[in-house]
Formats: sequence, C-alpha cells, structure tokens
Amino acid sequence: MIYRLPTDELRQVFLSLPVSVCLLDREARYIAANRRYADLCDTAPDGFFGKSMLDFCPAYMVAKARQDFDLFDSGHAIPDREIIFAGRTLLVAVNPIARDGDTSVSAIAVALTDISKQKKLETALAVANDNLFAAYKEITIFAETDALTGLVNRYGLEKFFEREIRRCRREQYPIAVALIDVDCFKPYNDRHGHVAGDESLKAIAGAIQSAVRRPGDCAARYGGDEFVVVLPNTSLVGTEHVGRAIQRAVADLTIRDADGPFNRLTVSIGIAGLTMIPRDIPPTAVRDCLLRSADKALYAVKDAGRNGLVVWNDQL
Repeated sequence: MIYRLPTDELRQVFLSLPVSVCLLDREARYIAANRRYADLCDTAPDGFFGKSMLDFCPAYMVAKARQDFDLFDSGHAIPDREIIFAGRTLLVAVNPIARDGDTSVSAIAVALTDISKQKKLETALAVANDNLFAAYKEITIFAETDALTGLVNRYGLEKFFEREIRRCRREQYPIAVALIDVDCFKPYNDRHGHVAGDESLKAIAGAIQSAVRRPGDCAARYGGDEFVVVLPNTSLVGTEHVGRAIQRAVADLTIRDADGPFNRLTVSIGIAGLTMIPRDIPPTAVRDCLLRSADKALYAVKDAGRNGLVVWNDQL
C-alpha cells in the first residue's frame, strides 16, 4: 500500500523545507513560496501568491526566470548558478513543472541555498593560499640569494645550471660561463679590514650585475671573492663581450688599493662554453665540465699576471 500525504501535510512539508523555495508561473508570478524564501524577502509566506516577481526581486532575476522557461521549452537543462541577493550568496537550482499529460512547462520550481559562509571560507582560503604562496616565494628567493651581494648564491646557481642546461640541450642552444676572481683580494681585505672588503665585494657584484643585462642570464657569488656568470644561448664571442664589459664596470669603480699590483681592485676572468650539449651526459657533468674549463682559463689569466681574460674551449 502506498501512503499519500494529505494536502495540508504536503503544504506544511513545503513550507518547512530547509532551503528557500518558490514556484513561478510563465508570467513570473508567484504560485507559492515557503518560509525560508519569505524570510529572504522579508515577507510572510502567504504574501506572495499571484504577485509578480518584480515586486520582490531585481529586474535581472525576473529576466533570468523568463529565460529559464525558454530554455526548458527548447529542451535544455539549466545548470545551478550563483547569485547575490539580499546581501547573501545563493546557489540557484531551477526545475521545470508540467501538468499531467502536458509536455509544455507550466511552472518552475526555484530553490535557493544560502552558501554565504561557504563563499567566505573559500575567499579566506584563497587569501591564505595567496599569502602562503607569497611567503614561499619570498623564502625561496631568500634561500637562493647571497646575503652580502644580493646575487644568486651557490644553491640558486646549481638550480639555474640544472634548468638551463636541460633547456639548452633540448633546444640545441650553446651555453657559456664566466668565472670571475677579484685579484689579490685577500691581501686587500687584510690591509683594509673586513668591513671595507665586504663593501668592495658588494660594489663589484653590482658592477657584474650591471654588465649581465639579459633577464635569462645569471650572475652568482660562487664563494668568497669568486663569482660566476652563466649565459644560456650565448656563444663564446658573446660571452667574451660580457666579460670585457664586466672588467670595464669594475675598473670604473676605481676601488683604490695603493699596495696592490694595479693600484686598484681588478678582476681576472676565465670563460668556457659548449656549442652543443650531448644528450647522454647528465646536467651535473655538463656543469662540472664548464666550471673546470673556466677554472683552467682563470688560472691561465693569473699565470699571465692577472687583470685579464682568457677563453677556453673544451668540448665534451
């Protein structure tokens, strides 16, 4: 046996539904509304019957309801949508109602679920995620930056090498490095003190950075008074131009060192590069080969009296 609710009990069930519900006819007039919907519109449930939706809702919502009838008539389903109404964020679900034996839509049932708290939580979560990402980015930058000079540190350099060697190998680009050493820096540091030495290193780091102009290049402090510049997609000729620009920028600083060999601080530069990166060699091995060759070039400069530049060309 199937138990059927009496009409009065059905009405009470409808009125006490936990979401806001109303029934609208094709003229966007109310057939019925439950208590939650009445509270939303600040009206008694019995005050809706026969009245236009325009009496309680803005014109765009009325236009949308009429559009819903047209969509149902053409056989379309209507996805749930969000609206802002009465200062709340509401999720709107619309379903068609047809009389028995009639295929045309005679009314629609509109259910409104208040998702204001959910949206606030989503907004708060999005803000928290943005803040977390910003903090992570800041920490990452700090972790990869040399505290004294502001250049990339050795950890950041290794990450840059790994990424750019893979990219240059994939795109068949050359890659080159310049190893830069401040000439006779230890005696200078001993004579003038660590504070003056640190200030000089910061100034030289700035000069190096000023000569490395492309955003995709990397200037790093390798350790102590040694720096590395990595130039992806750059030939040895182009890297030599950058090296000469670095020497001029450091010379323009005119950091005096009366007891040094050149009466001012200078740099020695060793350059190495690869025109093609073999596919069967790990990026770390490529990096080590470049640095070894640049180191050989740097020692050749020192053997020749410092304050110079030598280009080395070892191929793997």
